[in-house]
Amino acid sequence: MTNPHRIVEVSAITGFLTIEAFLAWRVCQAAQGLDWCSVGLGLLAGYIAADFMSGLIHWGFDRYGTVNTPIVGQHYVKPFREHHVDEKAMTLHDFVETNGNNSVATSIVLLPALAVPLHTGATISLFAVPMLAGLALAVFGTNQFHKWSHVDQPPAIVAFLQRAHLILGVQHHQVHHTPPFDRYYCITTGWLNPVLDKLRFFARLEGVVLALTGVRAGEDDSRQTRHTQL
Repeated sequence: MTNPHRIVEVSAITGFLTIEAFLAWRVCQAAQGLDWCSVGLGLLAGYIAADFMSGLIHWGFDRYGTVNTPIVGQHYVKPFREHHVDEKAMTLHDFVETNGNNSVATSIVLLPALAVPLHTGATISLFAVPMLAGLALAVFGTNQFHKWSHVDQPPAIVAFLQRAHLILGVQHHQVHHTPPFDRYYCITTGWLNPVLDKLRFFARLEGVVLALTGVRAGEDDSRQTRHTQL
């Protein structure tokens, strides 16, 4: 019997790629001359925003909740926690399993972009739509980039992109995999990791969460959970 969740993942990937292709066509139809500067800046902004979002989500699932948390526990918290115990497990996942969950979220993010009017000279729109499209595309690719950072021999083009720091690099990501796994959460490109680490951004954010809710980061993620749930 087909896994219902896999049907959702395949549908989400198909829908996401279709929307991305349609948005790219609309942008190409509208952009002329200096409009392409807005398009390029939008794509770059989206790529950087995706790196930040990947870190925020990674931090959240690493530091809060358990594998038994409703809705997100099994599909999101569990893979992040297991990954600290077995770094190579995710390299055995196929394309759908690796990217399906991300596609569900990114498809939802892209839908409003379809309603934004695009025409030549519409500078704000020709920045905003590529930014959303770039953000969604980078978020879609994040798990794949993360997976490649753990592959022993990635394809040559992937290794080149890693060395060029255009996607998450192997040595860069290993900083996160040094116990207690509380640094370098960003896993799209990792560009923001040194900055956020210098600012102690996530440590300070955990302090805010503690002050507002009384929940201490990592307490729900007891080591017993990591080892007994695998």
